[in-house]
Amino acid sequence: MIKYVYEIDYPVGQKRAYLEWVRSIADTLQAPGELKRLASYDNVFSATPQRVVEFSFDSLEDAGRYFDRKELSRIFQSELPAHGTNIHITVLALRGWDGPRRRGSVLSSCSRR
Repeated sequence: MIKYVYEIDYPVGQKRAYLEWVRSIADTLQAPGELKRLASYDNVFSATPQRVVEFSFDSLEDAGRYFDRKELSRIFQSELPAHGTNIHITVLALRGWDGPRRRGSVLSSCSRR
């Protein structure tokens, strides 16, 4: 599992405009078959980042095909910077937990899948 995590702030006073723009592109973002899951979160404390968006894929190759699509490239390279600020992207790969299982540990409830 590969996740692209976008951290985005709204331009001052433009949260509503950002959300309207997202509604206008939602179908385009969700249509490609390479995308397995799309989730977005608002920071409950209105701190930076104000919005986090996660794109999940089965592989790095699927992510590459998704972001290389002409219609998506336009959204991420020209439209997003016009609607958001302080945009940061992190790419993560899901790994199994290989550490020791300790009783009472925060991570002791993790299971290998």
